[in-house]
Amino acid sequence: MWNHHGIVRVPALKLREHPFAEASVSDEVLYGMEVRILGRPSPGWGLVETEYGYRGYAELADVDCREWGVRRWQKSSKYMVVSRGADVFDTPGYRNPCFLSLPRGSRVAFMTCEACAGWTRVRLVDGRSAYMRQGQLRPAPEPFSGNDRLALLRREGELRKRLVEAALSYLHTPYRWGGKTPWGIDCSGLCSMAYLLCGVYIWRDAKIREGYPVREIPVCAVKPGDLLYFPGHMALYTGGLEYVHATGRSGDDGVVVSSLDHRSSNYRADLAESVLCAGTVF
Repeated sequence: MWNHHGIVRVPALKLREHPFAEASVSDEVLYGMEVRILGRPSPGWGLVETEYGYRGYAELADVDCREWGVRRWQKSSKYMVVSRGADVFDTPGYRNPCFLSLPRGSRVAFMTCEACAGWTRVRLVDGRSAYMRQGQLRPAPEPFSGNDRLALLRREGELRKRLVEAALSYLHTPYRWGGKTPWGIDCSGLCSMAYLLCGVYIWRDAKIREGYPVREIPVCAVKPGDLLYFPGHMALYTGGLEYVHATGRSGDDGVVVSSLDHRSSNYRADLAESVLCAGTVF
């Protein structure tokens, strides 16, 4: 049955700039995330909008649009994958074959914690029950509203620490244009995933956009967890004049830590000399 909402049922749904398989990827939407389907521009393709307001074209075969399935998923308690990746099994036990591997940030529906050596029983998007390791999951955070700055301020110290930890957890991930998983990620994908893992939706591209919680601040006021913006690039500030970012520069080719300090061995003159502004949600 055609429905205007759907749930991603592949590990990473590719959003493309145009409705055909050869078009550039602009984003990846992770397993268990809800999308709104705005139209069908060509057979098998949909114009979709993500939970965080990003739009692109996706193959509808990768989205579960069954009305009853969407309603059940919306009512379910969700767990989020917090390890780099997590395998899914029919029965608990590492010796059993896994039939699905999910990247960090994916969501599954929680069923029960088993007494069997730290396994959790979950429900998948297609309705099947399966098993995953408890240590690879945690309850999915409720997203903060773009206007709920007081809630962010009340948890500022904790959130800043978690944002830095989340971004650094992608260190050495290969660079991939439009990517947003530990298998490949780009600069805005890294920053938006760090915030998403902490329950905050920011704009997915390397710019500050009205309607999202990031506001511009002077670069001299930047604190750990804030964002740095460059022409066509962005990074997350970690403190001590250092920042973590995903870069396709030869020799880096992935997520690295660079410095604004010209005396440092990881100084990037091209970026340090072109900082446009900083941004914060606090």
